[in-house]
Amino acid sequence: MNKIVKNIIGAIVLAVILLIFYLLTFQLSHERLIIKESKVIISIRDLNSKKAKTYYELYEKATQTNFEETKKWMKYIKGLDLIYYDDSSDKTKKEDKEIIVVNLGWLYPITKFKQGKYFDDLGKNYFSLKEVYQKQLKEDYGVDKKIYMTNYKGYYFISDDVMKLSDYMKLLVKKEINKNISSKMKGDTLGEAVIDLEGLAQGVDAVKINVDYEKNEISMNGYLYGDLEFSKYFNGIEQKDRKFYNYMGRDKIYITNTDFKGLAVFMKEKINSEINSMLSMVKMFTGKDFEDYMDKVDGEIIYDYVKNQMILPVKETKDFKKLIEIFAKKEGDKYILGDGKTIEIKDNVIYYNGIMSEGSITPKKDEFINISLNLGLYNPILKDIYIDMGGKVEKDKINVRAAITDEELLDIYNRMEGEKND
Repeated sequence: MNKIVKNIIGAIVLAVILLIFYLLTFQLSHERLIIKESKVIISIRDLNSKKAKTYYELYEKATQTNFEETKKWMKYIKGLDLIYYDDSSDKTKKEDKEIIVVNLGWLYPITKFKQGKYFDDLGKNYFSLKEVYQKQLKEDYGVDKKIYMTNYKGYYFISDDVMKLSDYMKLLVKKEINKNISSKMKGDTLGEAVIDLEGLAQGVDAVKINVDYEKNEISMNGYLYGDLEFSKYFNGIEQKDRKFYNYMGRDKIYITNTDFKGLAVFMKEKINSEINSMLSMVKMFTGKDFEDYMDKVDGEIIYDYVKNQMILPVKETKDFKKLIEIFAKKEGDKYILGDGKTIEIKDNVIYYNGIMSEGSITPKKDEFINISLNLGLYNPILKDIYIDMGGKVEKDKINVRAAITDEELLDIYNRMEGEKND
């Protein structure tokens, strides 16, 4: 009896070990999907996560639509990737091939048994969507392309061309990975996209954009990677040396920089010739280059783009006074420009078009720029809706971020819908 019990227990233990081994090894790592020939990856992680569910609630609230039917399907998807790749040796070829990769997690073995309900077998593990579902896709979502599928190592691979699938699978089994893309992907946000630029732009290796939703705020981050020599022109001064950050507020731009002269030289190379010619006039009138004046800027600039006001702290005022006197007439403590705007200089600070009032936004201490962007400038119906933007330099990348609260996003949607109904 004891021997029978031992055999049963042994069989159960062996079965559990084999099951665990299968579950741990049946699926390829996400990195393996990023084949060497990959050019662009758009990746959305667990569509049933707590963060994703919170976003669905916001979407339903904004659009006043019932999302329940879609959520029934989304709860099974542990990841979704759109991969663009190029396996051609023809350098003049402009279009990449695309593949959709679906991760169903632990449900993968089960769905393999049921896939015959939805797909016709074409042989060699390639399938096409049954006509009835193809028709439904067209009627419900306007998808008019034929859908093909194959599956491998825990994933479903989908395309509108069976040859794209075949070409991708041949590359996948080679186990060669595009490290330039895979090293940038973190999988810790709602979604992210990485573009491989290695060899296409001098000094730039890749661009990454991610979107996230947490703490009632939708945020977007853009990253520029590479040997970014020009990033040295975007370093902000230390927090303890910032004297005017308290003026930052809505409709304003706050810039801090350790080398405004270097930044001016860099920007002059990028701007169009007409603006460059205008800047060259500074030297014509004063004998000094525009960048020489920028060298005197003392670490910070605040600009109110609605009231057209600026605060410009400078290390010394002598040269600036000479420059201003060329274009303005002095009346008392003020300089009056030809268009009626005024300039005042107090304690090594230049105030353009009046004394700016303080604001209510505190720039992040590690950012070289902070922008309060009023969307009403682009569409009057969005007046007084703001996006908070900022940028900072990190070790091997520049990060530019943008964020908007869910309350403001709902306001945008309601205003746009109201305009359509008028």
